[in-house]
Amino acid sequence: MDIITPDSLMAEAQRLYAHAFQRLDDHQHAQDIVQETLITAWRKRETFDGRSALSTWLTGIMKFKILDHLRSVKRTPTSQPTENSPDEENWGTDPMDRLFDASGVWKIDPSYGMEALAASPDETAGRAEVLAWVRRCMERLPERLRLLFSLREIDDLPVPEAAAAAGVTAGSAAVLLTRARHQLRACLQHHQVTP
Repeated sequence: MDIITPDSLMAEAQRLYAHAFQRLDDHQHAQDIVQETLITAWRKRETFDGRSALSTWLTGIMKFKILDHLRSVKRTPTSQPTENSPDEENWGTDPMDRLFDASGVWKIDPSYGMEALAASPDETAGRAEVLAWVRRCMERLPERLRLLFSLREIDDLPVPEAAAAAGVTAGSAAVLLTRARHQLRACLQHHQVTP
C-alpha cells in the first residue's frame, strides 16, 4: 500500500481541478472543491487501504463534494446560449427544430457519434480529437442539460439523484436526458465527427 504524502496529493490536484471544472463550469468553485477534497483526503489518509489507485479514491471523495456543493446552491435556469466561435453554428437555440422535419422524421442519423460516449476507457484513449469534440458539444448544452447529462452519463448517478442535483424533477429528467443526447448527436454529426 502506498503511503499518502502531501506531494502525492498535490500531484493529483491538476487532474482533480479539470474534473471539477468540467462538472461545475466555474473556476472558483472548482478550486474550492479541489481544496476541500485534498483536505478531506489528508484527514482520512489512514482509511486509504490501497485497493484502488489514489486518483480513484480522490475522485470518489470529490464526487461527493461536488454533489454537496450542487445541493447547497440553488440553481437557476440559463436561457442564454453559449458563445461559439464565429464560424460555428449556435446549437444552444431551439435545437429540436434541427432534429426533426415537419412530419416528425429524423433529419439526422439518431445513432451518429454516440459510440464515442459509450466506448471503454482504453478505446477512448486513442480518440483525443473525438473526445475534444464531445466536450465542445457538451459545452454548448444549456447549463442544466450539461449538468444533468454529466451526472447521469459520466458520473453514473441514478436518475433521481442526478435530477435533484441538477435542480429538475425526476419525471422530467428522462426527457431532458433524451434532449441532451439528441443535441450532442446533432452537434457531432454537424461537425462530421467520426468515432
